[in-house]
Amino acid sequence: MADNGLLSCLQKRDLLNRSAVSVDELLQWARRYEQAGLVHDAVDFYEKAQANEEIRRLMEKAVQEGDYFLLKRLSTLLGAAPDAATWRSLAERARELGKELFSQRAMSEAEPREPSGERA
Repeated sequence: MADNGLLSCLQKRDLLNRSAVSVDELLQWARRYEQAGLVHDAVDFYEKAQANEEIRRLMEKAVQEGDYFLLKRLSTLLGAAPDAATWRSLAERARELGKELFSQRAMSEAEPREPSGERA
């Protein structure tokens, strides 16, 4: 274990690749990573534990933090795309936080363009 109480990258990889690991252990590590502010790492553990409730909870955090890539990943894990209002909220929050690229990408999700050259 690393000095900060978290796993080294190799230990984390080995744990996530084990076929026999308890859900409780995965959730404990997920919470530790989340508390340490390493949300993307926590998602790895929540995903392996199939902790959909926790993944849904993190979707709100992604919106609050204006994190386009986190919301995209979480929604992919759940197999459910966020609605346009959620993307707009994320875009607005990202803009407030100075995350212009995240804001632009979220707006493109909220208002997808029709492919050019196609007729309705």
